[in-house]
Amino acid sequence: MSTPRCGVCGADVTEAGALVDFLPRESDLSWHEQWSDGYEVTPSGEAPEAAWLCRRHVDCGRLLATRLDIVRGLVLLREADAGVEVRGQLATTIGISEWERVLRRALPDFAIEIGSENVEIDEDWQTSYWEDSEIPAGASNSVECTSWGVKGDRSMVNIDRTTIYWRGGGVARTDIHIGSITPHAPGWSVWATPDAGADRFGSEHLSVSGEPSPLMEELLHRYGLKATRVRP
Repeated sequence: MSTPRCGVCGADVTEAGALVDFLPRESDLSWHEQWSDGYEVTPSGEAPEAAWLCRRHVDCGRLLATRLDIVRGLVLLREADAGVEVRGQLATTIGISEWERVLRRALPDFAIEIGSENVEIDEDWQTSYWEDSEIPAGASNSVECTSWGVKGDRSMVNIDRTTIYWRGGGVARTDIHIGSITPHAPGWSVWATPDAGADRFGSEHLSVSGEPSPLMEELLHRYGLKATRVRP
């Protein structure tokens, strides 16, 4: 097997380098779905959101990967090579759509974590009614929810994207919820609830119920997030 080359400078990646996963794009999720065949087949080669980085670029790359997709991340790495300070270009928040894709990309790993085999990922869509206390002032009580889930013999993990609209039209807020339900242990939930009109969120918008699983904790840590509120 040939030595991988750095995605920035083309240098051979030694033991000090690493394969770095950037925030997945929608096309990256489609690639995984195409190759997974029900998440039983491992694709050959690296995922399209992953880049090999040499010792010189790997630390900065890992930082950029917490906030950017691979295209923007590699652009900033090359700017860093040219002496441009890239840290100031990194937002302290993460896009709600990017967070959704991170969680959807991790669904097969959640299936493995709960000890399930031959798990299929199901997608569902529905509308529901939310009380005034759950939505921004001036928003419609009718909300749309798209769900993705994995279910095994021991547990179930669901991701829900809830879109709330203004009464006059337009998106008021998009929430992302992920939760685990199991008859054998207490469940857990993590909500990302951005401000009205915002498409990004930070730790101050993150709330949790129960104790998230080790994989969920690892994802929060990797993307610089920490739940600041506790729900009953």
